[in-house]
Amino acid sequence: MAALLVAAPALAGPIEVTLDGPRFCPRDRPAGAKPLTATVAMARARELLPDGFCGPSREVDGCDVDAEEIDGTFRVYAHQYKLRGGRHDWTLLAHTYVILDSAGNCLAHIPGTEGFGRP
Repeated sequence: MAALLVAAPALAGPIEVTLDGPRFCPRDRPAGAKPLTATVAMARARELLPDGFCGPSREVDGCDVDAEEIDGTFRVYAHQYKLRGGRHDWTLLAHTYVILDSAGNCLAHIPGTEGFGRP
């Protein structure tokens, strides 16, 4: 049992895949820019998603997006959904995280599943 507790952190491992560059993770905002709100952070993160990520397509009807502020930065979570019975079903669909500084510069864009970017 103790071996499992010690091994668990190693299973998480480092982040090996990120999206970078001016299209997916731009760092073009001046440091003194007006601080973001959660609403603006979510809109900015949506702009950085791959084309077609939020559909509409045969597999994807849209994206749910949520922002969490931590020490002046925003971690924005976007998850694709398919409408089933009037509900947002995330089953087997992709998600991603976009981390923004207070000005809106991208600190990291981390795809969370193998299906990432599937239109």
